[in-house]
Amino acid sequence: MNAPGPIVLVGGGGLGPWAWSRVTPLLQQQGLTVVTPQLRATGDDKTPPSSATLADWINDLSRKLDRLEDATLVAHSFAGYVAAGALSQVAQHLHSVVFLDAVLPQPGASWFEVMGSQTEGFMRSIAQNGATPWFTRDQLDQMYPGNGITDPDLAWIHEHVTPQPIGTYTQPAIEQPIETLATGVHLHYVKCLRTQPPVAPVTNDTPGWTVSTIDSSHWPMVTAPEALTRRIIEMVENA
Repeated sequence: MNAPGPIVLVGGGGLGPWAWSRVTPLLQQQGLTVVTPQLRATGDDKTPPSSATLADWINDLSRKLDRLEDATLVAHSFAGYVAAGALSQVAQHLHSVVFLDAVLPQPGASWFEVMGSQTEGFMRSIAQNGATPWFTRDQLDQMYPGNGITDPDLAWIHEHVTPQPIGTYTQPAIEQPIETLATGVHLHYVKCLRTQPPVAPVTNDTPGWTVSTIDSSHWPMVTAPEALTRRIIEMVENA
């Protein structure tokens, strides 16, 4: 069996490479190469959020993947849009794409178009300097009951998290269905069982997909890093 390719980890809204710091060493201990791309206006990148778009994020990820071979891309939450867009550009560099409790884009439609005008209006109303802030404790507990994020976890997140650029919500990620773009690429979906309602409706009966679960809330890289690491390793070994 050939050695597996690199594992590429991309977090959802507000998360940068720092968000994977509990998972990365566990994967590396198993001899795996881990890559955590820096998307503009996230993490330590100083790009003004008001100038960043979904196309920028897709290009940032695609450029990183273009230098890799046989990679497994793990995309969490909103990064499902970024991963799908990258899949449309650099599928030849990918072995698998793992959508971790991720939103799945519809062809030709932005996130705002999918979610509707009421959601768009609300998101724009809370935006500051062209970006939406991350959750307060009250918002987090209301929107994600049983999230498992402790007060120390939340303090750590707030030290690093960045607001999500409004421009990432206004563009479509893909023009064709994900399954059409993934010729020769394994598609996995990992559902976090404590996220209610589920983020995406994909099941093992959905053509082209393998679906598994993890007993965690929506941020397993924070709340269940060991279980998430085991799931990633299982998918790499079985793909």
